[in-house]
Amino acid sequence: MMAATFASAGRYDEYTYAPVVDVQPIYETIRVPQNRRVCEDRNRGPRGRSYGERRTSSGGGAVLGGIIGGLLGNRFGDGRGRDAATAVGIIAGAAIGSGTDRNNRRYNSRYSNSRHNNRNSRRQCYTQRDYYEEQRITGYDVAYEYIGRTYHTRMQNHPGDRVRIQVNVQVAEF
Repeated sequence: MMAATFASAGRYDEYTYAPVVDVQPIYETIRVPQNRRVCEDRNRGPRGRSYGERRTSSGGGAVLGGIIGGLLGNRFGDGRGRDAATAVGIIAGAAIGSGTDRNNRRYNSRYSNSRHNNRNSRRQCYTQRDYYEEQRITGYDVAYEYIGRTYHTRMQNHPGDRVRIQVNVQVAEF
């Protein structure tokens, strides 16, 4: 009775196993995003300068003060008195100009050493997205043998040492 069912359908499907002879992984390069939190301390001093950013003195204050003092001193007195007034103006102007440079250095130094001054310290944090490339296996090229012939297929998962195959048996002639 069973043979009659198969004969009337004209087709018979059967499953069997075939040995795997070769497996080659298929790789694909994928860019993977990765977020990371970045925080930076932003310490700001007076007039927007960063702490530790110091004004250096080149002696310009003393020179400028000496010139201005000399010009002012030269306006007073006659002859040798004028020369003396000019010399005093140069010395006084240079001393005042040099003192201004020192005060600026002291002012900046005070702010550069106060790193724990929370009023002028800001911590800025942000999220930065970086990408790295990664090789991932996306499938397998599989070669298997059945009845003396080698067949090839692509599979999503590694097949192991054998694959399940479907064998179609049909009547060749009616």
